[in-house]
Amino acid sequence: MQENNIQVSTAETLSDAFYYLKTIPNLVITGACTQLLELPQKMLSVRGLKELSEITRKENYIEAGAAVTLSKLALQGKSKMPAFLSEALLGIATPQIRNIATIGGNICANPIKGTLYAPLLALEARLILQNENENIIMPITKFSGTEGKYIVTKIRIPTDEWDIAEFRRIGTRQRLTDKSASYVFLATVENDVLTRIRIAFSGLIAFRFTNLENRITGSKLPLEEKNISSFITDASLEYDRYFADSTYSPLIKEEFLRLITYSFKKLN
Repeated sequence: MQENNIQVSTAETLSDAFYYLKTIPNLVITGACTQLLELPQKMLSVRGLKELSEITRKENYIEAGAAVTLSKLALQGKSKMPAFLSEALLGIATPQIRNIATIGGNICANPIKGTLYAPLLALEARLILQNENENIIMPITKFSGTEGKYIVTKIRIPTDEWDIAEFRRIGTRQRLTDKSASYVFLATVENDVLTRIRIAFSGLIAFRFTNLENRITGSKLPLEEKNISSFITDASLEYDRYFADSTYSPLIKEEFLRLITYSFKKLN
């Protein structure tokens, strides 16, 4: 596509953004465009909007505007957000890219999900979507990225503490490819009983292993080897179910199974 055919609109307020979305067909909302391989023909830049560039701290969560840069969010530090989320932020690209890339852009990246998607999925983050008439608070588990004339304005990130929190990124750090993925394993233990567990994966497809989580929750620790083996088999089958229609690299599955095996071993 020739650059001189690209139409760029810049919103100075959220009201501007809603107006453009309502009046210009096929408009694509953009921020810093750090993850776009090809620029859309019609772009609406919301980068720099004050309403989308603020961070608010509450007792149980952080609420970050969609235009908050990755660097700014990372500055909250491990004392104010889950340590594994801070690690994920600091592992994205380079400091220069993190200074301009936004959390909203990372979440809305397609077709390959950004690095933060699995951590936010595991934390059960919520997205605040707005149009000119209403606000919607949506669990990230239900977000498709095709919510019509809505704009993702804020991300509500729980700051729960976890006894075990593992984050791993698969693939090159510099950019997202079809061999990129993120993996998160969270667990809370009370009196040697596994009271909470979350397992999330994102790449070409994003999902939580909720069936496996439900099966494992309440297990007495340490886990028996036969149970660990059974859980890993279930994880493999569930992975295959999600990727049944995909040509995803088998190397990604191998790495996933290695990571989940390590995570289960760590519980003991």
